Amino acid sequence: MEQKKNAKLSRAVLDMKFMKRTKERVEKEKDDAEGEAMYANEITQAMRKSGNINLTEVSIATCKDLIEGRLSFNGMNPDIEKLMTDYHQKFIKAEKTKETEVSDVEMAKSYSSTIQTFGNKFETKRNRNKNKFLKPSDDF
Repeated sequence: MEQKKNAKLSRAVLDMKFMKRTKERVEKEKDDAEGEAMYANEITQAMRKSGNINLTEVSIATCKDLIEGRLSFNGMNPDIEKLMTDYHQKFIKAEKTKETEVSDVEMAKSYSSTIQTFGNKFETKRNRNKNKFLKPSDDF
């Protein structure tokens, strides 16, 4: 029986259309074996048995980036105000780290080239024909 499990099919047979699924399965098994060999010392049996870990959040506040539900003003609750200042500082740091995707200079260049392109689109035929090739002068 072990001979049947370890039997390998030739490349010509695997390239046939009806053997496509078998070829993909064999390649997947080969890749899985390589991955297991590579990470064998890092993955424990407990990790393999645990399966997928799903986290559930009771509150929608974290999903929608809402502020904490408890607020304090004018020193009424110092503990809450401390939490509020910590949260506010984290929020400010996060905002500073966010980078703009396009800088102002790049946006200005893009905008000016777009305006020029639209301008060329609405030029009349007479204006387009004015700019022709100029023969270089013989100023040697």
